[in-house]
This record gives sequence, C-alpha cells and structure tokens, in this order.
Amino acid sequence: MNPPGHLSRAVPCLLLLLAAVAGAQEKGATSPDVPAGPAAVVGRLVHETRPDAVAGVDMLLYALSADGSAGLRQGRTDALGRFRFAGVSNAPDVVYLIGARPGEIPFGRRFSFAANELEHRVELALSDPVTDTRIASATALDVRVERGCTHLRVSHRHTIVNPGDRVVFVPAEQRATATPILDVELPALADGFESLAGGDGLVRDGRRVRFFGPLYPGEQAIEFGYGLPIETAAFSIGFPHGAPPLQVLAPQGLSLSAGGLRAAPEVAIGEQRYTALRGDPIAAGGSLAIAIALEAPGISSIVRTPRAELWVELDDAALEVDERLEVAVDGHGAALESAAVPLLCIPLPAGTDALRFSTETLNAGLRRDPSGDLAIHGPLPRGTSQIALSYQLPATSGGALLVRRFDRALPLLTVLVADNGVIADTARLHRRRAVRAGDRTYLHLEAFAIQPDEVVELGLQRTAPRASGGRWAPAGFAVLAGIAALGFLLGPLRGGARDRREPEQPESASLERTAIVRSLEALDDDLETGKLSAADHAAMRAELRSRAAALLLAKPTEAAAEPIRTSCGACGAGVRPADAFCSQCGAKQQVARSEPRASEDQESPTARRA
Repeated sequence: MNPPGHLSRAVPCLLLLLAAVAGAQEKGATSPDVPAGPAAVVGRLVHETRPDAVAGVDMLLYALSADGSAGLRQGRTDALGRFRFAGVSNAPDVVYLIGARPGEIPFGRRFSFAANELEHRVELALSDPVTDTRIASATALDVRVERGCTHLRVSHRHTIVNPGDRVVFVPAEQRATATPILDVELPALADGFESLAGGDGLVRDGRRVRFFGPLYPGEQAIEFGYGLPIETAAFSIGFPHGAPPLQVLAPQGLSLSAGGLRAAPEVAIGEQRYTALRGDPIAAGGSLAIAIALEAPGISSIVRTPRAELWVELDDAALEVDERLEVAVDGHGAALESAAVPLLCIPLPAGTDALRFSTETLNAGLRRDPSGDLAIHGPLPRGTSQIALSYQLPATSGGALLVRRFDRALPLLTVLVADNGVIADTARLHRRRAVRAGDRTYLHLEAFAIQPDEVVELGLQRTAPRASGGRWAPAGFAVLAGIAALGFLLGPLRGGARDRREPEQPESASLERTAIVRSLEALDDDLETGKLSAADHAAMRAELRSRAAALLLAKPTEAAAEPIRTSCGACGAGVRPADAFCSQCGAKQQVARSEPRASEDQESPTARRA
C-alpha cells in the first residue's frame, strides 16, 4: 500500500488530469509529450485480492518542468500489471505524476528523479473500495473570503481523515440513500461554483454540495469555491451533517465578523497575510452566518494599461485571439501584490474557450473571478510588464464577433486581423495601412482613448473563395472590391445620362476621381505587403491612371447651340454676342440655341468646339 501522504497530495491532481485528458480525447486534441531524456519510469500495479485487475489498465505519466511547461504520455499495463515509460528526462527539477485508473477510482503517486538516476521504479497498490462513509471523519474546515473583480470569492477547504486501509467510495447508483462524506448548503446567492480538489466525487444539486468519495486512506483535503455579488453584506453557510472546528480567513482590506467566532492570530498563505476568526464545531443542521465590510481598495489606481494589442485570425472552426496587455505600475520599490483586491481585471468575451497564458501571466497572481473575468493579484513589477493570453471564440459559416471591454482607461487599442479573405466591420476601430509580419499580412485597426467598461465590437465576415488564375487573382480584396463598387455605382450614372440624353453631372466625375485615387493607394499597399506582384501592380496601376487621365480631360457636357450671330439682322451692322440691341439701328438682338444633338456626348471636346 502506498503511503497516505503520497496519495493525498497526488490524487486531487490525478482527478483533474484524467478529466482533462478525457475531454481532450473527445475533442481529438493532443498534448505535448513529457520531456525527452535517457531515463525510464518502470513499475507495476498490484492488487491483494484480485490479481487479474491489474491487466490492461490505462496509465498516465504527467510531467511539470521548472519553466512551467507540462507534458503528458499515456500507456497501458501488460497481463502482469507491468508498465514502462522510456526515453524521459531525469532532470531533478522535473516533477512527475504517475497514475492508473482501473475503474471509477484513480490511484497515483508523485515523484522526481534523483541525481544521475536512470530508472525510477514505482509500485502502485490498487484496492476495491468500501461504501461505509461512517469511518470517515472531518477534522478541520477553512473558509476563505476574498474580493474579486465583480464578485466576492468564497473557498472551502474541508480536511477529512480515512483511518482505514481501503478507499471509501459510494457509486452513483447508491447515492440516493447513502450518507455523504461531506454535505454543505451554499449561500442563497452563490454563483460560479468550481471544484478545486475532490474531482468527480463532488456533486452539486442546487444549493447542496455533497462528497461521496473517493476518499483515500489517510488525510485528504476537499476544496471548492463559489462567488457572491460584490455588494453582499452578509451570507450564511448550512451544514446538514454538522461541521468540525473551523476558521474564517480574510485579507487586509476586507473585514469579517461571525457570531460565536473569536479573533485568532493572523495566518500567512504564501506572501499574503490573513486575519482569522475561529470557532467550535457546528452541530448537525446548524449554520455559519458571516457579515462583511469592504474597505476602499485604492491600491489598483496606481496600475495603468497604456496599450493593448490583439492578434486575430478567423479559421474554419473558431476565432483565434492572441492578446497582449501592457501594464505599468507607478512608483519605485518592491513588486506590487494584493490579496484584498485585484490589481487588474481582464473581462473575457462571452463564449471564451481554450484559454491559455504565458508563464509570466501565471506568475502574476492570476485567478478566475466567479463572474468569468480574470483577476491579477500580483506580484506585478514596478515599471512596465506584459500580460499575455490567448483564447478562442465561436465562429459560424458567416464569420465571428469579438466583443471586448477593459476595466480601466486604455489609451491605445491595436487589433491586427489575419488577412485571409475576411471583411472587418467595426464602428469604434479605424483602419490603418495593412502590416506584414513574417509571411502573413494583417489588416491594421486602431482605437484611441477607450473608456473603462466601454464595449468595443469587431465583426468579421467570411468572403467567397477567390478563383484561381487570371491576372486579377493575386490582387487584394480591398482593391477588387473598390473597383467593382466603382463600376456598380458610376455605371448607372454614365449610362443613364446617355440613355436620357441629359448632361452628365460633375458630381459623378468627382466621385469617380476620388474612388480611383483610393484604389491607387490600396494598390500600392498591396504591392508593399506582397499581396500583388510587381507586374500585376504595374498593369492595374496603368489602367487606373488611364481612367484618371480621361476624367481630367473631360468637361461637363454642354448643350450645342446654333452659330452665334455677329451682325445685326435688320441693318447688317456688326454686333457683339453680349449686345441686346444694335448700336446703329436699335433693333433688338435675339440668339436662339438648339437642343443637344443625339451623338453629342460621344463627340470629342475638339469636335464639339468645331
């Protein structure tokens, strides 16, 4: 039998890992392998009463390197329960977790290689569970209350002891009539429930949270958390089967009080210190009522976000977003850290999936707010640093929508959209010249002076696939769309004028000249970003310039007139075109003009003057 200490530390991780692996397999995802090296992990499974239970069992080897990178490898035991993982790193700073799950209950152990060790041997003892939960006893309860972005975070840590030598576990089909190992009634406004340790054994039904195992021999901690609205002044936790001696913890800046609890010495958790209240056991059916007083946060005001940069790509399955947020902490001295209030909150768009972070972001005290936002509690270094994360948003056959907001003022927001045939639709972001990074071209969008909690929307629409071949095929979408729109909009103006034999309006020529200038600018952008070859650029530019030259030569169409009289019709004396009366005989002068000829708007300016 494995020492209880190994199991109590390893099993919560195993439960989470096995669940994650199962979810990844369902989605067809793959995980990075464990670090490679010259060593091997060799071992076997044993079962005291059923030796055949060790054959063909799925095994899991998980590795966590010192730099925070993780690896995973799967295997299976042979007919005698033996397993081997070869070609793994024996670096002492790599922590391994070996696990087996022969049924509903996982078994595991944590270890590291010793210096120069090339083969690490592991023996995992399996056993059949017992369903008698009365042998388990709760020995301690910690309730921690902290402030998040939009919610209070409440976390429970229940310490439970199994004095036997077999796992306590109640199968799902027997739970309706069984007594749970743990039974808690959550506050009425609890939201965002999350299992932190305990895995599949934690069951939530409305406000009730119960634990039916697996509870391994020795001492084991069951942890879960939930959120309460930030304005909550008091809440109550119920214990249908009672509770052991307990303590309630709160960071500085958040004051708690509870009837029957007394002040206790401060408790240090990591680098943070918490005030503590302690109380005696609670009888079955009892409850714990806690009152809350929030102090003014203040500390987050010295944390600024000068700039955010989003790299966005719409593929066939989802909208991929890589986000970098520049963070500036004013002042000098030690890094800024706060458990009482988040230093920075990062609201995530609805539907966020596949969330990933940089190592620096994880080390900045990253926590998940019950609302779904991300909270940064520090340490954040003085000066400038960067928060980096990536995520996916749902996409449809038509496109996707990115809705982003920020918890504080943002002077500059830059969005770079992979130009793979998409149309960007946004009212808040304005367009800049496209940029090229590596072998990719990106649409460049910017917005200035984003206000706290202001909503910025970016819609991306898919376009029809471009036909291959032809000299227009390499052209950027913006140029093609501009030329097509030019013909569509101006064609009716020109054609209509001819059909009705009416003078062409100067506004249409001005509009066409403006459109041609813009198309020429877009054409140059496409050449600079590599979307258009030099030959195609020259040919298309020549055509546009030719059209522009024709517009510059053309004049608004005038109605043709009969020859203007230069002599008086009454006496024959000479007259000027502007004279209304003859200066010799006084006869009134009349100049008659005819309607324009049908072929007039097809004649050249020279022919009309002739």
